[in-house]
Amino acid sequence: MKDLEIEKEKLATTLEIIRGIYEEEQQALNNLYHNFIGSRDELWEVAGRKQVHINTLKSALEKPYFARIDFEFAQSKERKSIYIGKNGIIKGTEVLVTDWRAPISSLYYDADLGECSFEAPDGLIAGIMTLKRQLEIERGELLNYIDVELVTSDELLQKYLNANNDARLKSIVSTIQKEQNFVIRKRLVDNLIIQGVAGSGKTTVALHRVAYLVYNYRQLINQNQFLIIGPNPIFLKYIRSVLPELDVTGVSQFTFEDFAKDYLNLDLKINSASKKVTASIAGKLTNDIDKFKCSLKYRAMLDEFLNLFWQSLTQEDLKMRDFVILDKNLISHVFNNMGENLSLNNRLLLTIDKLTRIIEDQSNEILNRYTNYTYQEFAEASKEEKEKLRKLYIKEREEIKKGCRTLLKKYFSKAKVDITKIYKLFITTITNYNIYDYRYLPELKKETLQNLKKGSYDFEDLSALLYLKYRMDPNMGYSRIRHVVIDEAQDLGEFNFQVLKNILDSATFSIFGDLAQSIYDYRGISSWDTVNALMFNNEGEIINFAKSYRTTAEIMEVADEVAMSIGLNKSDLVVRHGNPVTFTEVPMDNKALYIRNKILEFQAKGYKTIAIIAKTDLLASYLNDDLKEIGFNIPNVSLNADVLNSDYDICTISNQLAKGLEFDAVIIADVADNIYNSANALDMKLLYVAITRALHEVDILYTGSLTKVLDDYQKDKSVNARKLR
Repeated sequence: MKDLEIEKEKLATTLEIIRGIYEEEQQALNNLYHNFIGSRDELWEVAGRKQVHINTLKSALEKPYFARIDFEFAQSKERKSIYIGKNGIIKGTEVLVTDWRAPISSLYYDADLGECSFEAPDGLIAGIMTLKRQLEIERGELLNYIDVELVTSDELLQKYLNANNDARLKSIVSTIQKEQNFVIRKRLVDNLIIQGVAGSGKTTVALHRVAYLVYNYRQLINQNQFLIIGPNPIFLKYIRSVLPELDVTGVSQFTFEDFAKDYLNLDLKINSASKKVTASIAGKLTNDIDKFKCSLKYRAMLDEFLNLFWQSLTQEDLKMRDFVILDKNLISHVFNNMGENLSLNNRLLLTIDKLTRIIEDQSNEILNRYTNYTYQEFAEASKEEKEKLRKLYIKEREEIKKGCRTLLKKYFSKAKVDITKIYKLFITTITNYNIYDYRYLPELKKETLQNLKKGSYDFEDLSALLYLKYRMDPNMGYSRIRHVVIDEAQDLGEFNFQVLKNILDSATFSIFGDLAQSIYDYRGISSWDTVNALMFNNEGEIINFAKSYRTTAEIMEVADEVAMSIGLNKSDLVVRHGNPVTFTEVPMDNKALYIRNKILEFQAKGYKTIAIIAKTDLLASYLNDDLKEIGFNIPNVSLNADVLNSDYDICTISNQLAKGLEFDAVIIADVADNIYNSANALDMKLLYVAITRALHEVDILYTGSLTKVLDDYQKDKSVNARKLR
């Protein structure tokens, strides 16, 4: 009881000080607007920083910290009680609250009580931790505290895991687990690949890693030197709400498609991947064109094309009318010896510089030849023409003396072609570069040209466009990027990864994904070892997250059954129990009514976010229409939907769009054997994704025969499926 009173008194004192700082900062902001001397832009910049600080203080008045550690420094024997919060707060020289990202805070996440150490900028700091305390504070009031050995598997973690979806992302900094903290606090120079099972916190760790790096390297790099690449607009909107909570506001966030548009500075029309996903799911993709376009073989064909294209740039002599200034062989020799690793644009600039100097150095010899060339022309001209020729000769001689730079720029002007036109030229002539005897090249050419005529591109064309831009005229704006986080990375192909590495050559990478959720397997990678070799010369660190925090043990057991049926690993369960997964046979004409009643049942349990997941976008749309016919109107999630909007708390959604999201409860529609084929690896990955979207409960519906892997599971576990008549 004594400790509780001490903590309440500490909290009251801390809040009083923070309130004072808050009021001072508010007054300072008001004074700033009235007394600032400088430009308007400078005013907004200073005011913006101050407003961010004010917002941090306002948030701290609700919950200034979430943990306390007591630490005795080995060297000085000084004992400190350190209170850890989402943001550090300082009054003068006194640290009231230590930021969770500070080096000493790692003790809270990683260390046991007793002798321990942490890595500080000045080296390893050793000591003894005598207390680790989790504090539950809401609206400025201390509700409870727990003294613990580890952050893992304690009461606060259980409370966090049992929370409904709308409360989860706000409290994560207090429950980061040891293996997650290990990744978050890796150095900026470290290249990481994290393979994590569904619900292992990949996205959470990815965002907290960005926040950690932004905080600890703020003296070296700016927030705009970080980049996040996510799978789709829905996902980016989902994480965008989290970043400000982590004190991150200036980090760019793109899908791969938007990254391509930005790098190319083109408003490309990119075809939806939905049809291809649906065709892949239905087994109607009759070739591997998409996989080939995302492979390094396709890049090698582009290299072959570029070599020939570049050779074509020097196939003519440099002439002034019919007078040869430089022989094409000399031009070609200079151009080809400028360095293979240079972009075309840089190679041309250096070539023009070199050729200009050659002309200047040889100007006397060239002028002598020019005089001989013009003598006959002048002798045969009429009196009127001679005056015009005299002026022309003076101008041309002057250009020769100056090195013919203007003429050289004109000579190489055919290289200044729009990237999309270059790509079209490549596709048009692609059979000339079939170095691998690719059997589907005629189909690839036909399909791609049909798209190009409509001014549209598939996702699988983007790596080629980016590579052409990088090789010919790179966008140097991306040279500033120092660290890149890629989430749902299993959906990218080899060529996607390599072109990102080419373009972002000053950056290190944190790559997060789950091979069990690779629903774009018709184009994606199948091994992280491949990515490690491509990106990091096998020097990156591959880390496995095997523990699932999102779902209950009952849900994850069913998901693991699906994963293991296609040779994937089983997860390491977090011990959080809930209701068993239910299997319900529902007649087709009664399905909508059943779903409506099930949603009402879930709502009565207090669940706030509920998803009805269908296998494809089209099936989700049909299901939504069926619900509307019985007067149950809920939204169907489309690619650009804002799932953070409360209107989408209850929704129909496809597997494709649900990936990366989470809901309190999930209803999976149509898990019949003819819809989810147990012998089809992609079908099982889709089913795995659907099951693992749920935090608390899953109801699996089917008509006819349940998919075999789950039917076998029921029989093995003696689970009785409910049959609705």
